[in-house]
Amino acid sequence: MELEYSDRHNRRSKLYIGVGLVVAVIVGGLVFAALRFGTLSAQGPTVMRQVVVAVREIPARKPIEEGDVATRSVPADPTNDAAFTRIDEVLGRLTGVPVSTGQMLTRTMLASNVSGQTFSILEPGQEYDPNGPDLRAVSVSVPDERAVAGTLVAGQRVDLIVTMAINPEIGQTAEEAAVTTVEFIPGPSTKVTLQMLSILSRNGPIYILRADLATAEKIAELTAAGGQFTMVLRPEEDGRTARTDGSTIDTLLGEFDFPVPRPPVFESPAP
Repeated sequence: MELEYSDRHNRRSKLYIGVGLVVAVIVGGLVFAALRFGTLSAQGPTVMRQVVVAVREIPARKPIEEGDVATRSVPADPTNDAAFTRIDEVLGRLTGVPVSTGQMLTRTMLASNVSGQTFSILEPGQEYDPNGPDLRAVSVSVPDERAVAGTLVAGQRVDLIVTMAINPEIGQTAEEAAVTTVEFIPGPSTKVTLQMLSILSRNGPIYILRADLATAEKIAELTAAGGQFTMVLRPEEDGRTARTDGSTIDTLLGEFDFPVPRPPVFESPAP
């Protein structure tokens, strides 16, 4: 007897598989919805913050212009707490360090505290220390021929040499001058006075230097006494304080063995 083939078992298997797939899709959807909305409800909505970022490279010591920056919305977190949030807060301010494209701008990156000001007395990122030195900005006038040919720029460190007209007879009475042994004579005297001064800004032959208040007083006194300033550039790596003896005409004559002019002697004409 030949058995007749039946596909009822085959149809039943396909039905079970289809039902299983439907159940799996439903369960997967429920799990995804639970994870997604459960996480959102636990964390709450993401808080966004508007920050100011550079849209192009901004060199150090350059005033920030409108085309240099824009605002971007980013998730608020501790890494952007110090970022500026409005463009008007940075326009006209001077950068203290180079700023890369896309970098957020913070107060530690700026050299000036006031819009339009081309320098800051404090270093970029330096906080005011009430127990620190009384830092000030002081100006000196130095022509180009005595300022490394006028090539000095903000950010460089210089030493200040002063040439003074010295007259040891000032303050002596006629009687004192008559009995005083001639040991010193009036003449110029040159000496390095102040070292490692930072240039904050420059306007032609006028240089603005960073100094403490006591040093600013000395510069003011030297200026009032008619001192002529010469600025010499020092290597950025050199933080030593140099010791020199200074220079006067008599020391130069002795050191380099300059001949000293004498009155000419003329022979009397023959009778």
